[in-house]
Amino acid sequence: LIELSVKVRTGSVYDPADKIGLASITGSVMRTGGAGKRTGDEIDEELERIGASVETWIGSTEGGAWISVLKEDVDKGLSILADILMDPKFDQDKIDLAKVEQKSAISRRNDQVGQIAGREFYKLIYGAESPYARTTEYYTIDNIKREDLVEFHKRYFHSNSVIIGVWGDFKTKEM
Repeated sequence: LIELSVKVRTGSVYDPADKIGLASITGSVMRTGGAGKRTGDEIDEELERIGASVETWIGSTEGGAWISVLKEDVDKGLSILADILMDPKFDQDKIDLAKVEQKSAISRRNDQVGQIAGREFYKLIYGAESPYARTTEYYTIDNIKREDLVEFHKRYFHSNSVIIGVWGDFKTKEM
């Protein structure tokens, strides 16, 4: 088994104030929205066929990706990961689905007292307009367009903003 973790210098702190949620949706749809010549569903099928897993995300101060793949399928797995990181398609139907998921999370965010307290704490500590205290709203999700995801990805996903760690059953020279 070989696992690889990618950390990217990005995050929701770079979301425009009127498009809060952009980074999170970008991180999600990079994986689900297809990449290279494959649709998201084709990527799912290919990963399932080789018993591999690939995930992508963007949090508040970093983004990343992770892959777990059998040693004999590492070339195929890394090819898929490379496409996802360097050439995401951002299919509109997957963007729409991610936006629905974000809106669903907004509708449930007051269900937990701890979440309310956490949001208010960050507003007190950082100030309500700080990128560390902002929260997604229905209108900020509605403001996000496919072009925004493409531009966000283009701005932050490049070779000098990435760190890669690899562990598992491999020879260093070959990797």
